[in-house]
Amino acid sequence: MELKEAIYGRRSVRKYDGRPIAKEDIQEILEAGLMAPNASNYQPWYFVAVANPEKIQEVREVMEKTSEILTPSLTARFEKYPQVVAETKQFIRLMGNAPCCILAFLLKDDAEYQRKETEFVESVAAALQNMLLTAYSKGISSCWLTGQMEAEMDVILREKFAPDKGKMIALITLGYSDQTPKAPRRREGRYEILL
Repeated sequence: MELKEAIYGRRSVRKYDGRPIAKEDIQEILEAGLMAPNASNYQPWYFVAVANPEKIQEVREVMEKTSEILTPSLTARFEKYPQVVAETKQFIRLMGNAPCCILAFLLKDDAEYQRKETEFVESVAAALQNMLLTAYSKGISSCWLTGQMEAEMDVILREKFAPDKGKMIALITLGYSDQTPKAPRRREGRYEILL
C-alpha cells in the first residue's frame, strides 16, 4: 500500500466485527509507533496493548462511566443531532466491540522530564499516527479516543494498567471494521503556502 493511499483512505471506525487481532500484527503496529520522530530522542512513550477479553472488559467498564460523564457535553455539542449523541455514547461505552485497544501514556511524570509537556505529548501523538496508518495498511481499522481525559477517567486507566508511568495521552481501538464510514468534509482555509 502506498503511503498516500493509507493517509487518504484511513477512517475512524466505531464498529468492529469482534474478530481477534493476531499478536504479530499488534506487535508490528506497536513497533511502528516506536519509529516516530520525538523530542530530543527521549522516546517518552509507554503503550499498553490490551487484547485479553477480561482486560478489555475492564477498559470497557471505565469507558462506560466515561460515556455517562460526557453525556452533558455531548448533548450540548450536538444539540440538533440526538442520534449522534446516542451513537457516540454507545461507541465510547462499548468501544465498538473492538477486540484490542492501545493505551498511550507518557513514560514518566512531567516533573521527571524537566521540559515542557507539550513536546512529549506531540511525540506520543506522532507515534499513535504511525500506529493508525500501520494498522490500516494491514486491514485493521482504528479510532483515537480522548474522552476519558475530559471525563477525568484517565487516572483510573493509568492506575489499572500503568501505575508507575506518566499521564495518559490517548486510547486507540483496533479491530476489523463492521462499517464503511465516509470521509468527513475537510474545511477550507486551514493552510497557506508562502513562496
